[in-house]
Amino acid sequence: MKKYFSIGKINFLNNIQYSGEFFFKAIFIVLILFIFTNIWKAAYAGQAVVAGFTITMMIWYLLMTESIVTSSPSLVKDVNKEIQSGEIAYQLNKPYGYISYHLAKVMSYRLIGFITTFVIGSFLVFFLVGGLDNFKPILIPFLVITILLALILDFFMIMCLALLAFWLEDTTSFKWIYDKIVFTLGGMLIPLEIFPKWLASISYVMPFSFVAYHPAKLFVNFDLMSFFNVVGMQISYAIIFGVLALMIYKMGIRRVNINGG
Repeated sequence: MKKYFSIGKINFLNNIQYSGEFFFKAIFIVLILFIFTNIWKAAYAGQAVVAGFTITMMIWYLLMTESIVTSSPSLVKDVNKEIQSGEIAYQLNKPYGYISYHLAKVMSYRLIGFITTFVIGSFLVFFLVGGLDNFKPILIPFLVITILLALILDFFMIMCLALLAFWLEDTTSFKWIYDKIVFTLGGMLIPLEIFPKWLASISYVMPFSFVAYHPAKLFVNFDLMSFFNVVGMQISYAIIFGVLALMIYKMGIRRVNINGG
């Protein structure tokens, strides 16, 4: 674990040198958030609560989902490039696992991206709708856990898609579809409570909702029992997709000679 921590630390420090990229990306997302805030205010049309969410909860929910999902780097493109060029062959004799290496690298990037977007976005949201009445600082450790697990789960699902490049060469189209599923069924754009009941019940247990919807819902309306249920499902899904990614990698690595290397 020490070597992966070192990999993450090195990449974290490298990414800090390009903090301007994260800042301007966050500003762009904040502009989108400003637009959605005005859309939601119009949608509420004076109503105090919609699907169990006040307007304040809704906008803070949206900030959290945006911060989680948009912090993702270009993992699919990077893996595709390594496989297509045969560069992955030179990593086989390195003293670290290929998937674990990318996990450490991606997490260092995403932590900066998440924090930058959330902090900058918080100023705007607080100015537009005020703070969350039911939020308490004591909840921060619980939220950090579920957010980290959401980022890890998201990584493993994306890595599964990226590693299909051993057979398909380019999997960016799959990543595009994945993003749209997270936007919708994952609850990034709107809470699942607004969906028809049959669709909400399906989306609620799908892995995509544990990337965006569930962490954001805990943020705006924390419940200890729900926290343990969400964390348990996040860990279970992370293990499933982690094992699946490893299986795909082991099968695909046999094709390295075909792809160069």
